[in-house]
Amino acid sequence: MNEEQIFKQINMVRQATLKTIEGVTEEQADQQPEGFSNTIRWNLGHIIVVQNSLMARFGGKPVETPSHYIELFAPGTEPADWQGDIPTLGELKQELEAQPAKLKETLQGQLEDEAAKAFLSLPTVGEILNFTIYHEGVHTGTIKALKANTEV
Repeated sequence: MNEEQIFKQINMVRQATLKTIEGVTEEQADQQPEGFSNTIRWNLGHIIVVQNSLMARFGGKPVETPSHYIELFAPGTEPADWQGDIPTLGELKQELEAQPAKLKETLQGQLEDEAAKAFLSLPTVGEILNFTIYHEGVHTGTIKALKANTEV
């Protein structure tokens, strides 16, 4: 798969994620139905954090994530522990909309680069970036399930 196809897929998956949250309210974004370990808001922030963090930590590329996003949305975090300034749904949506272009600008021409550290035995920046498409799809599925199980 060439670089342009990977960036196209990132955009396509991101548009699907954004479509999933159409009509979601701030209140709905924070509901945690029985059987779910997180909320819609957490899943959205988690998508942002994981995509950026994998590129920075394993890819060795200068992709920055606001530090408070990492504290809120990194693997192992949960809304029950949140304190302080929590991003609104609008702020998360803006970040989600902007992220694919930022990644393309930062990573273009570097997807064949050897990763700084292999992630799940994926040796190149592009292979790790490609994994984030799968990761986002998993969380978009969770968001759909959460949306179906929350009260408007």
